[in-house]
Formats: sequence, structure tokens, C-alpha cells
Amino acid sequence: MPKTPTSENNEFDTLLSKARDLHMAGCLGEAERLYRDILETHPGAAKVLSKLGAALAAQGKFVESISALRRAIENDPDLAEAHTNLGSVFQVQGKFEEAILSLKRALDLNPDQAAGHINLGNIFLKQDSPEDATVSYQQALKIDPKSSQALNGLGTSLMLQNMGDEAAEAFHQALEIAPDQPETLCNLGTLLRNQRKYDEAVDTLRKAISLQPKLVEAHINLGNALKSRGDWDDALDAYKNALVLEPNNAETHWNQAQVLLMTGRFREGWKEYEWRIRCEGFQSLIWSAGASPWDGSRLDGRTILVNCEQGFGDSIQFIRYAETLAKMGGTVIVKCPPQLQPLFQTVPGVDSAVTRLGRSVDFDVEASLLSLPCLLGTDLGTIPATVPYFTAPTANSRTLGAGDKLKVGIVWAGSPAHKNDQNRSIGLNFLAPLLNVEGTAFFSLQVGEARQDIDRFAMNQVIVDLGRDLSDFAETATVLEELDLVISVDTSVVHLAGALGKSVWTLLPFVPDWRWLLQRDDSPWYPSMRLFRQQSPDNWQGVIENVETALRQRLMN
Repeated sequence: MPKTPTSENNEFDTLLSKARDLHMAGCLGEAERLYRDILETHPGAAKVLSKLGAALAAQGKFVESISALRRAIENDPDLAEAHTNLGSVFQVQGKFEEAILSLKRALDLNPDQAAGHINLGNIFLKQDSPEDATVSYQQALKIDPKSSQALNGLGTSLMLQNMGDEAAEAFHQALEIAPDQPETLCNLGTLLRNQRKYDEAVDTLRKAISLQPKLVEAHINLGNALKSRGDWDDALDAYKNALVLEPNNAETHWNQAQVLLMTGRFREGWKEYEWRIRCEGFQSLIWSAGASPWDGSRLDGRTILVNCEQGFGDSIQFIRYAETLAKMGGTVIVKCPPQLQPLFQTVPGVDSAVTRLGRSVDFDVEASLLSLPCLLGTDLGTIPATVPYFTAPTANSRTLGAGDKLKVGIVWAGSPAHKNDQNRSIGLNFLAPLLNVEGTAFFSLQVGEARQDIDRFAMNQVIVDLGRDLSDFAETATVLEELDLVISVDTSVVHLAGALGKSVWTLLPFVPDWRWLLQRDDSPWYPSMRLFRQQSPDNWQGVIENVETALRQRLMN
């Protein structure tokens, strides 16, 4: 008996329903076969092609998936589901622009797809566009206010915009709906660490790991939280656990390097430090001129190009290795920022300091400046610490009129763009107790927006503002030579003062940058430097009290 259109439709619906059930149950291969069986008799069924494309994508068969989805769209250009699925495939492949186009087309056809808005938000996050992501997640929540996925995404985008309280509210709402979501707990743990709630962060991240032991990000973030509260061994254990799951995760190796170097394990730390080259945040900082990389062997007449990287302070600290390279028989060319060129030209061992490479610059091998300690096998006992290794310009030198008083230069804030600036910088008001010490004259070397603190805290009468005239490091070096002492938070100025052999007191947060090591008041990098450390997180008052005592003792002596 021939089939009627109704019986054919019923059979089609029955088979499609069965295929969808298999798909939802995770039986992807069986679902794929059934979708293909349906297409044998209904080759133009756009809905089936769309679902087949989704099943193929879930199995990693992206080329076949895209083909099926494009056929679905050809047969039914207004099928929003097919555009959504195609956008999701492009998203997985990292083809974000194509993904955005597909998802926006899907949302034009059916704006009430919460999942489409969430996927769009996820892409914006990967493109470092948290503001656009926020809009997408908020749109999804208008459609589905109970979407824990949208709330988690919203929390993440708000966190990236430094809207901590709003982010916390979104994460907590997500966890009220889905209490055991490890991704949300992982993100909340990161936020709590940013808010300096380290114990809560550790507890939250450990819960995430207990729910999903293979969540790499949770192990990394746990290591970071443990590091922030000074649990060095536990932090290393967390990073090692992350590396068991993902051995080539560059960010984990980089984080591990910080702790190893901070705890004085230089030989291990330098090797891990080399992973920075693969970290996304360093891609624009580390580059190659195309020459053969130097392997650490004697140079014996060869010319080496040394490429500066990272911040000014890093470059000032590690340019000391130029003399070592010269003693190994090398001609040393340094490519550096213009602000450093005049000083770097005075460094022992530097043949030439250039700001760009022209055809006249010839070299045989090259190395990144901060790779030199690894290549040379530096440990605590072999740091080249002879100072000074800069010569400050003598032209246009000034005389600071302070009579017989101790001339003290001060800096209280670094660049706001530095990722750890909230921990290392302070307000000028914190230094107020020092200004009352008799026999001292204070000169501000502060540059940038923080210079306004002098007016903001009405300290114009007790501080001479030199910062307005400091446009490069050569000028700053000239001023430093006129000072008796520099007191500064961890900025490039302390490196410059240390490299000049000037007396410098460096104020450090509870968890300092790795180069300052732990539990010591001196620096093996700078013999003339004294370190003043926080004894607990955020306790700058104790640091300033110790500095005031030391300042009074110095004046007495």
C-alpha cells in the first residue's frame, strides 16, 4: 500500500525525534547516521541538515559540519538555527569575525535566542571586548533571567571592566541557580583574589576543583591565589597539577617561574621564565630580527643584537649583562626604547645602543635581554652586581638648594597600566609622616597623573616638584646624582638609582615582584639598595613606620 503524505510526515517526524533524542543523549555517531538516513529520502530538509551539522561539529568534524550547515542555509536562508550552529562552529575554530556575522544573522531572524546572545558575548570576551560582551549577556538575560551561563558571562565581562561588586552579584546569582558550576566558581575565585579576599578565593577555587578536577584554569587560579597570600609551596603544587593536565600551558609555566625565582630557585626559574615567549601578553614585547638565536657560547668576535623587552625597569636591571657579553668576546648592539638610549650608550660593554634597526646595523646572533640570565646560568652567587653601570649626563645639571639638609627624592606610584599596580603603588598621603622628619628636604621625582597628589594633599610647601621637568631617564639620572637618598615604591626609578649606585630605599608589597626575593632587606642586584617590606597584605602603615625610624637613625649617624 503506497504511503500517504501524512504517513510520510509522521515517519519523518518520528525519525527526526529519535535522532534528536540520540543527539541530546550524547550518542553522536548514532544520531549522525540517523540524520543521514533521513536525508536519503529528504535531501533538502534544512532542519535535518542543521542538526546534522551540529552533530558533526560535536565530534570535531568541522569541515563536514560547515558543509552541511551551508547546505541548510542554501535550502532555507531564514533558518535561524542553522546560522546559530554555523556561528558556533566558527567560534570553536577561532574564526571570530565569521562567527559574529553568522550569529548576528541568526539573531536578526530570531532575536529571542538566549543561546545566540550568550555565544556572541563569549566571542566578544575572547576578542577583549568586555563592553560588547556585557550588552550581549544582558540581552540574553532579558530573554532568560535564570540563565546561569549568561550570568557567569556577565560576571566575567564586568570583572574585566573592574566592576568588582557588580561582577560578584552576577556570579552569586548564577550560583544560586546552579550551585555546582565549576566554571562560575573558578571565575568567582579569580574575582575574590582580585579583591584581595585570598582565603575566600582559595576556598572557592578548591571547591571548583573538587567538582571538576580537570579544570585547568581552576588549578592555575588557585596557584595565583595561594601565591597572593604567600603560600609558595602550595602555589607550586597547584601549578604542577595544572601542568599535569596541560603540559604546554605557557601561562602556567610563566606563573610557576615567578614563584621559583622569588624563592631563589634561579636555575629552575630561568628555564620556566623562557615560557613567557609563548604567552599571549608577551607577543608584542618579544620579537626577533631574524638572526640566529644565541646559545650562550663564547662570542669570540661575533656581534650580538640584544633586544629589550618588557618595562623600563626590566631593561635597566638586565642591561648589566652587556659587560659580560663583551668579556665573552662579543660586540654588543642593544635595541632599546628612545627614553633609554642615552644612558644605555654609557653602559660598559655596549658598543652601540639603537632605537631601530637599519641596513647599517649588522649582527651575527641575537637574544632577548631577559633571556640572558638563563643563557648565562645566573644563580644568586653569580649575579653581576658591580655598580654604577650608568654614567649620568653632566650637561644641564642642576643644584638642588637644600643647604645642609638630607636631600631625599620620593616616588609613590608607578604606571597604572602595570598589572600589579594596585598592590605596588600608594598615595602620597602615606608618606606624610616622613615629611615631618627634621633635617630633610624632599624632592618629588613622580611623573604622570600621580603628580597631582602634591596639590591634592596640599604638600606644595614641603615637597619640591621636579617631576614636571623629567621627560627621559637621562634627566632623571642627572637629578638622582644630586640626591642623598631615594625612597620609592617599586618603579623604574629604583632600578635607575640602584644602577647608579645611589642610596635607594624600595617599598615593597607583601607579595613583591620576583626580583626582590623574600625575607631579606637587601638586593643581590643592587648593593646600594635597602628593601622595606609589608609584613601583611595592604599594610603600608607598618612599612612607612619602619622607613621613618630608619630615616631618623640615618640623620643621627
